[in-house]
Amino acid sequence: MPRKIYKLCVSYDEAGADVRGQVAERVQGISDRVWQASFRRMEAAELPPADGVVWVYPVFMQSGVTVTETLPELLRSLYAERGQVPEFVFKPVWGAERGADLGTVEVLRKELEGNASLLLVAHGVTGRELPPEPSRYLQRLGFMLPEGIDMALAYFGASPSVEEVLPALKGSKVVVLPFLIGEGKHMREDMPSPELAAQYGKTLRVLPPFGALYLQAEQEY
Repeated sequence: MPRKIYKLCVSYDEAGADVRGQVAERVQGISDRVWQASFRRMEAAELPPADGVVWVYPVFMQSGVTVTETLPELLRSLYAERGQVPEFVFKPVWGAERGADLGTVEVLRKELEGNASLLLVAHGVTGRELPPEPSRYLQRLGFMLPEGIDMALAYFGASPSVEEVLPALKGSKVVVLPFLIGEGKHMREDMPSPELAAQYGKTLRVLPPFGALYLQAEQEY
């Protein structure tokens, strides 16, 4: 008899709830029930049963420490509170599948018209290997956008930083795409400022976080 499969979509916090909801809709089969939870406020009572396999869909942009280490530990701890030890299957992070989203590419194509450069900014982790998803996304994007678009990657809290990358960008306009799910601390506090760009003779256009931009583009295109 086939084992039961339960599906659990986890975002970091409620800033990613809209994207998490869309992921839940897409992974739901004809008769499947899909659970949703926030990493920061997760409780044992909201998790799926343990009499089968729990497929975990991390609604994160990158496969950092939170996804690869802390989330599995948290899930095992919460199930242990219920005296259960389920089997887990962790799916790739949501950000790993980005690259061929035609709506998002079309938005970027319009934003990058004229003498513009694209700056992708992502989470960085000091002292650890940087997650591959941001650089892979930028590589895939290079095949989707018009040839010759100037693009670069910078990190919050790791090198290369925005301050290191910004002066080398070729465009007089810099379009900043935050490789983030939703509006959080980085969006509020860590985005490059127009004043910083002006020091290098550039103007700045900061786009919404990737998750919000993706959902908007999906509706429009």
